[in-house]
Parts: sequence; structure tokens; C-alpha cells
Amino acid sequence: MFLLWCLGFRFLGTTNKQNYMIISLIAFILVLGILVMVHELGHFGAAKFFKVKVLEFSLGFPPRITSFKRGETKYTIGAIPFGGYVSMLGENEESKDPRAYNNQSAGKRFVIGIAGVVMNLILAWVLLTVGFIVGMTPMATPSDQVPGTKVSPQVFVVEVQPNSPAEKGGLKAGDQLISGNFDGQSVKFDSAADVSNFTASHIGESVEVKVKRTGEEISNTILLSGENEAPLGIGIFDQAVVKVPWYKAPYVALRETGQILKITFSFLGNVFERLFSTGELSDHVGGPIAIFTLSGQAARAGAMTLLQFISALSINLALLNILPFPALDGGRGLFIILEKLFGKRVVKESVENAIHMVGFVLLIVFALAITYKDIVRLLK
Repeated sequence: MFLLWCLGFRFLGTTNKQNYMIISLIAFILVLGILVMVHELGHFGAAKFFKVKVLEFSLGFPPRITSFKRGETKYTIGAIPFGGYVSMLGENEESKDPRAYNNQSAGKRFVIGIAGVVMNLILAWVLLTVGFIVGMTPMATPSDQVPGTKVSPQVFVVEVQPNSPAEKGGLKAGDQLISGNFDGQSVKFDSAADVSNFTASHIGESVEVKVKRTGEEISNTILLSGENEAPLGIGIFDQAVVKVPWYKAPYVALRETGQILKITFSFLGNVFERLFSTGELSDHVGGPIAIFTLSGQAARAGAMTLLQFISALSINLALLNILPFPALDGGRGLFIILEKLFGKRVVKESVENAIHMVGFVLLIVFALAITYKDIVRLLK
């Protein structure tokens, strides 16, 4: 991650579009590589712990770039980086070998199945712990509720009202408000009150507002409205960089992980509710192209932003994988739970494998639909 930050810093010295693509590509490979490796290491480690024979451990999907064998396991790097897999003896076929996956107890198979999800949550927790020790802006908790030292106050835009002076002036949700300038007099924005006082003092006048977006400072000339209540037309909140003592950081990070989980779960619920009720896919859902773009933006914004991005994406990956849908970890876990409840397999192993194959195809179709939406959004 430090190497990527250095590369990003170096390339930021130019505005070359090719350099931006290089940063995005490196960040994209790094982000996906970390997420996939940690997830698959969860399955791999659990299988090895229970003495299950692992045939292959792969990062990425075929065609294979390189592979080598150590002991009984083949280690592979695939050319398609959108995932990976751990292939175990008896996973997709029946085997009489006592070390085969199909001959393990339901409890062991369930642990192996959800180990990847657990590892993604642990990854997010570890990264957020490091972030709080070093000092970072909380992602889901108000900074005044985090037990630590407020290193630097920040003010963020959370909402831009339609047809408001802010929207016409180019402000966007997520912008960090840096300062305001009127007639050569600059005011630094350390709190929401600073912003409110500045705009209230220049109602109906043209001001310059400086913001930070994806690591870059941008100046916007905005004509404030004559309304006393909302001359700028934005919703803002204070969120400082917080540095937490090392002995408190793990607990604070655990609480932050829980908050992000809660928000992400609610968001996914709204996405699927809209999808099944209207057949429409939310504009806030993104696939590989969106991750590619956001990875580049996070890398350019700095190491801490990239760390937060990986944390949030790891939690997203954990939640998506635990969904009770065929081919996902949650879908496989559901069959194991039903087996445990009924005392036997609910369906034949061959039928279950066929169901997971259909689920995999549907997931590919869904991923292609999201990718198409990403391309359209990018072109716009």
C-alpha cells in the first residue's frame, strides 16, 4: 500500500491521462488482489485446519498465468482477477477418501464455507484499527463519538439540493469544504458553524468556495441565493480526523465495522427491494469498472483513503457472499444448515451442484448487467 501511495504521489505531479490510468490499474489490481487473497485464504486455512485435501488454491480465474505445486496442493494465478477459488477433493464429486470434503461433518463443512466471509470482516477490522491508530476520519461514526484526539477538524457536504447555488456552482456530496473567499478575504472552514456564518454574511453575493475532492483542491465560484435559511443549498456535517490510542483502537474499529455493516446491509436491502419490485437496478450499484475508477480515485487521494476503501469493499464482499443464493458461500451454507436440521441431505449432491451452477450463471448475467450500467454511466 505504501508503494502504491508513492507511485500515486509521483504521478500526481502531472495531469497525464495515461498516468491516471496506470494509477487506477495498479490500485485496482492491488485492491482486488488483497480482497480475493484474504477471502480464499479463509477457505484454504479452514480446510487445512480440518485436514481436508486441497487440490488447488487459485487467485483469479483461468486462463492460468502461472502455477506451481507444493505438497498435494497446486497454487495458481489466473488472468481474470475478479475472484478466486479453493478446490477441495470431494467438493464437486463424491469421494470415498476420508479427507474428502464430502466426508466431513456438516459443522466442519459449514466453517470451511463461511471462513472467507469471516476473513473479509477481520481484514476490515484490522485495517480500520491501523487507521484509527495512525489517525483517520471515521466512516460511519460521528467523530465526536470516537474516544480519541481530534487531529484536524473537517467539514463535509452530505447533500446538495437540486437547482441550488451549490449545484450550479459545481459542489458535490462528499466534497470536503476547505475555505471561503470574498473580495480577497479568506475564511477557513473548521466547523459547520464557520460555513453557515460565512454564507449568512454574503447572502446574494458571489463567493469563492474551495473544496477537496478525491485528493485534489478545487475552487468554485458560487452566487449565493437571497434566502437566509439556505443561501448555499447544501447539507453539511463536522467530521474530524481522529487518532485513537493503540489499546482502544481495536474496540473502536470493531464498533466502526459494525456500523458499516449495518449501513451496508440496509443499502443492499433497498437495492434488492427495488430490483425485485420494479426490475430496476440502483444507480448506486457498481461493478468491476466502478471499482476500477474508485480504486484510482482512492489511490490519488492518499494511503488512508485507499485503506478505508479496501475496508468498506471487504465488508461489502462479506455481506454479498453470505447471502443465501446458490453458488455464493451463503447458498452453500444454507444447504448445510438444512442438512443439519433434517439429519440428511435435502437434495442429492449432484442436484445441489447443478443448482449452484445455475446460480453461478445468474451471477455472471447480473455482473454483466452491472458492467453495462457502469459503461453507460462512464460514457455519460
